[in-house]
Amino acid sequence: MKILRLALLAVPMIAGMTALRAQEGGSPQDEIITDFGIDEYIYQPKYTLHIGTRQLSGAKSSFSGRGTVNSIIPPTDITTPNIARAYHDGTVGIDTRTIVDSDGIASPISPDGFTNSWTYNFADQVSDAGYMAFHGYSADVIDPGARSKNANSSYGVEVVVSRDMGKLGKKLDWTLFAGLSLNDLNDKTSDTLAARVTTTTDYYSLNGQTPPVPPYVAPSTSSVSVFNPDGSLSVVNVDTTTLIGNKPLGRITTVSDGVVINNWKVKGAYFTFRAGPSISYSITQKLKATLSVGAALVFVGSTYTVDQIYTPEIGENVMNTVDNTTEKLMPGYYADATLEYEFTERAGAYFGALYQSTGSYEQTITTASASYATKIDLASLQGFRMGMNFRF
Repeated sequence: MKILRLALLAVPMIAGMTALRAQEGGSPQDEIITDFGIDEYIYQPKYTLHIGTRQLSGAKSSFSGRGTVNSIIPPTDITTPNIARAYHDGTVGIDTRTIVDSDGIASPISPDGFTNSWTYNFADQVSDAGYMAFHGYSADVIDPGARSKNANSSYGVEVVVSRDMGKLGKKLDWTLFAGLSLNDLNDKTSDTLAARVTTTTDYYSLNGQTPPVPPYVAPSTSSVSVFNPDGSLSVVNVDTTTLIGNKPLGRITTVSDGVVINNWKVKGAYFTFRAGPSISYSITQKLKATLSVGAALVFVGSTYTVDQIYTPEIGENVMNTVDNTTEKLMPGYYADATLEYEFTERAGAYFGALYQSTGSYEQTITTASASYATKIDLASLQGFRMGMNFRF
């Protein structure tokens, strides 16, 4: 009962004090609120986007193997007449001469040992005895030794995203990041290799005719002006074909020492995926140094090409090209040291040095006429990186 009486006395007292305060200072609803809790809505960027370029020392490559450079090789049959034969420096084909009877019907002439279908390209094909010589070449490389090449620097682009993970001290921060970069792969070298050259020479009869001026294609015609019975002038085509034997008179095969020029080339590109932690030290309010070490994974695609060139005594260069394309996935690691400068709270720039090692791989070319290999070394790559930072 005492507590109830005290409560009944307190209610009018509180009501009176509230009324008195309203008269002196106004209603509580009229007070001005100056603290809106703004600090709770200020967003601190946690992520940083790095976009830039990077330069790496080129891959180290070694090239080895051997191959055979073949021109057009003539058929082994030199006794059958009137068949098509192709050479490096010409052709001898089937005779197309015809005879027309009184009814105007054309039919093949009786074989006379010659053909009107042939070509040749060089004056040196005419022998001192007046025969026409045609050639086929096969140059077999006998020097399989390895040649090494350190490629020029490779320039590429990179995109990296990092997230702030907190502080390790007053001036130390640590982050986690992941990135992707792309660099090209371009190694090439050339050398002269010893070779064993087999030359096949077929000789054909011109039947005492004067050799035509090369390059020559038979059958051939020329335009000649003639007078008609009425005194007018007409232009007619006259057959000027020089006939050649429709099979070789003989064949000579020689084996000699020679050289083949090899051009080796590896061309492609490789993506580097890397991720790991980094530690940053604030040198000043705007400048900081960052060190990071982590895992790397390289996906590389490359095309290995070998051009083999043999220059014969007669005729144009004989060239043979072989190639192979491959793709590889190789793990490794990286390390880089970077300086970052902030222009504003949201943007800045970076510059640093890096080291990357992702091993090596072999690429081979195997065909009926060639067996070549190359080893491409992507270990111990060094260079620099630079670009812009954007915080968000």
